[in-house]
Order: sequence, then C-alpha cells, then structure tokens
Amino acid sequence: MNESEPARCHELLGVSLGCSPEDLERAFGLKNAALNQGGDAGERERLRLAYNAVAAHLRARFHRQRMVEGKPTQGMMSGGPTPISAPASPPDLAPGRVRNDEVLPLFAFDNWRVNLTVPPLLLGLVWLVNQSPFSFFLRGFQVWMHEFGHATAAWLCGRRALPLPFGWTPVEPEFSPFVYFGLLLLFGILFVAGWKERKIWPMLAALGLALLQFFMTWRLTELRQEFWWSAFGGVGGEFYLSALFMAFFFVELPEKFRWGMCRYVFFLIGATAFLNITGFWNQVYHGLEQIPFGTMINGEDDEGGDMNKLMDIYGWTQKDIRQNYQFLGRWCWIFLGLMYAGFAFRLNRIADKIAVQFAEKFRTDQDTISS
Repeated sequence: MNESEPARCHELLGVSLGCSPEDLERAFGLKNAALNQGGDAGERERLRLAYNAVAAHLRARFHRQRMVEGKPTQGMMSGGPTPISAPASPPDLAPGRVRNDEVLPLFAFDNWRVNLTVPPLLLGLVWLVNQSPFSFFLRGFQVWMHEFGHATAAWLCGRRALPLPFGWTPVEPEFSPFVYFGLLLLFGILFVAGWKERKIWPMLAALGLALLQFFMTWRLTELRQEFWWSAFGGVGGEFYLSALFMAFFFVELPEKFRWGMCRYVFFLIGATAFLNITGFWNQVYHGLEQIPFGTMINGEDDEGGDMNKLMDIYGWTQKDIRQNYQFLGRWCWIFLGLMYAGFAFRLNRIADKIAVQFAEKFRTDQDTISS
C-alpha cells in the first residue's frame, strides 16, 4: 500500500487506523450486507479489495510486533489474530444469516423454497395423522398447550406457576419478583444475542414480550390478571401458543438455540394442537359439540373449570364463549397466513435491511463518539 491507501481503505470500511481484526470483520459484515440489499457488483468488489488490503495491513503489523518482542512470527497459531479473508457472501444472503450452502437446505433460513413448500406439507401431514387412529397419541400435545397457556399468562403477570402434564397448573396468587425479573433477564439475553448477530426478529420478540410483561404485571388489576391466567389462558393458550410454535418456524433465532432443526419439532407439536383446538371449537361454534364445562380431573360436575369461571365469575354467556374462541381461532389463522406470505415471498427482507442500516448507523455514531 502507498501512504494514502491505508487511510482510504479504512475510510471505505468505516474503521479506525488502529482497529482490531474483530472490528474489521464486524464492519465488513455490515457494509457487505447493506450492499447486498442495494449495491452493485462494482461496489462490492471495491469493498472486498479494501477488506483484503486492511487485513493484510493488520497481519503485517502483527508480524512486526512479534519481531520487536522477539517472538516467533508464526504466532498466528499462538494467540495472534487469525488470518482474515473476505467471505464471498452471495447477493441473497440476509444480514446475520448462515450461508445456505453451508448447511442442509431444509435447515437453512431465508430459503424461499423451504418457506414456501415445507409448512403446508407439514400441516397436511399432521392433518392426515389427526384423521387416523394414531391421533390418540397426539392428544397430549393439546393438554400441554392448555397448561402452558395458564402458566405463561401467570408468568407474564409475575406469578409462580408449574404446568403439570396431567392437566393441572398450580399458580401462586402472590407477586414474585424472582419470576418477573427472571423473565425480564431472559428477554434481555434474547435481545442482546439478536443484536450481536444482527437478527431483527429475536430483538422484536424480546421487546414485545418485555412490553407485554410490563402491561400485564403493572397495568392490569388483580381481577383481570386472574382472568388471564385462571380462566381464559388455558384454552386461549391452546390457540395462540400453538400458533406461535408454528410461526416461529420462519424466524431465525440466535445460533445457540440450534433452531434450524428444532423448529421442525416445534412446528409439528404446534400444528397438532392447533388443528385439534380450531377444529373442536369450530364444531362448538356451529352447535356440533358442547362447551367443555368442568375440569379434566373431576369431570363436568366440577364448577372450577375454565368455562365455568368465565360464566360464573366474569359474566360470559355460552354465546360469548363460542364467539370469542371462534374469533381467536380465525385471527390465529390470519396471523399464520401473514407470516407465511411474508417469509415465503421474502417480504421479511425489508425488516432485515432496516436492521442492517440501523446497526451501521449506530456503529458509525459510536466510532464518531469514541474518536
């Protein structure tokens, strides 16, 4: 490099002259992802050449430092920075994503063929199994969703709850700081992991859950809180939790979650429960099935069932119960349809592009402040 070349390359990449290899990698990833969204091949090539030039400059500086210290220049393998090479990121690679050619196609995210074809095929497979004699073995998933519906509503209200697989969820009515701040910490970890990997959807999920937790804990009265975790959340959870299990098939979580394979398991569990609950309440709405009064443990004569509480404590009528759960089921289908359309036709890349631009602006502002 001539004397002006290092400064020009550093400026193009948006890094300082004394940057570390990690800073260089991060800056190149942001710039390259932004160009993939709207740059031309010439700009990407200039960025790649600048990257290689700065990387060579860093390696030379490292070798000189090792020689001054009297240490072997082969120190690349003993504590020095690893050699840097510019990754050939294809134009359709979204920011923060693993390259599709590095993983099995079915485990790759942002693959429009997988997002377009796999969810309908899995949903059809679950529907066929539910029509077969083997459907009996899948009923347990619906019970799990029901109890986790009670438990998640209680946790978001800051209450201790333990969902048990045989159809009962004990909830402590007193507020628990451990539950509230423990959940808030988990949401924070999810947000930070998404931020580090430049994945917008985990960040949005963490923010949404934190806001929902704040609202349910500090803005709802105790009576309304008990309505959610005691009466409505059980059957309601069968709807919205199973729909979320299916919707998160499209969302790339941070690498530690190993979500590429796990999302298939969660989708199958969610689809099994969702088809059962929507089918059952559609029949209830049309008068082909009766409203399930009572509890699973003590039967229909138990007045402590969810439907009994809705009528006896909160003043719902049987018509209200039928209409509200049918309404919830329809909106869950709409939500799933929007998620499917957004990811199958790659509309989610708009959010990815915004995330890249925001992260790059934040990075530039931080460099300006530090300099």
